[in-house]
Amino acid sequence: KVGRRRPWTSHVVPNAANTPTEAQQTPDGRFVQDLGNRAIAEITNKSLTPQQREEKYRDLLRNAFDLKTIAHFVVGRAWNRASAQQQQEYLNLFEKLVLKTYGDRLNLYAGERFRVKSVRPETDRDAIVSSEITHPDGSRPAKIDWRVRQKDGRPAVIDVLVEGVSQSITQRDEYSSIIQRDGGKLDSLIDLMRKQLQSPQQ
Repeated sequence: KVGRRRPWTSHVVPNAANTPTEAQQTPDGRFVQDLGNRAIAEITNKSLTPQQREEKYRDLLRNAFDLKTIAHFVVGRAWNRASAQQQQEYLNLFEKLVLKTYGDRLNLYAGERFRVKSVRPETDRDAIVSSEITHPDGSRPAKIDWRVRQKDGRPAVIDVLVEGVSQSITQRDEYSSIIQRDGGKLDSLIDLMRKQLQSPQQ
């Protein structure tokens, strides 16, 4: 069960891997480097149809992200107030929206290179894997941090920080305002998520 703050509670743990070579040799570093390499490979594969690319993205997300943990976190206590049917519909919509959001963003990249730069353990289960995406035009690299959690003996992403901004916390803040206006229920949020999926762009 995910508490309101627990996934992002941290303390300093020594023995961080602070060079790209060291970082890429750690289990969490290898995991994120492989994820980035595979994502960029799919982006640059011009032989894929849009539907095939979407299927590839879906497989990447399901295998690399702990979507259920993230989905629970962003709605907080409203999860426990929802019916089983609402919970299932919300989870389905959440997965589709994450796929749409990240898929739209990934499609903007072309010719970029992805590199893990450092790994910083934060708890006995969590680590922050810092990476950058470099651009062919030589502009400033994009900095992306991945919060990776060990779950059931394997790593999974539970948050992505783009230029220091947590995507999960940003989404939680957005969803919280909608849930509060609805008296702590998921109904209005589910309606909004349906509309977001029907719109051409997020």
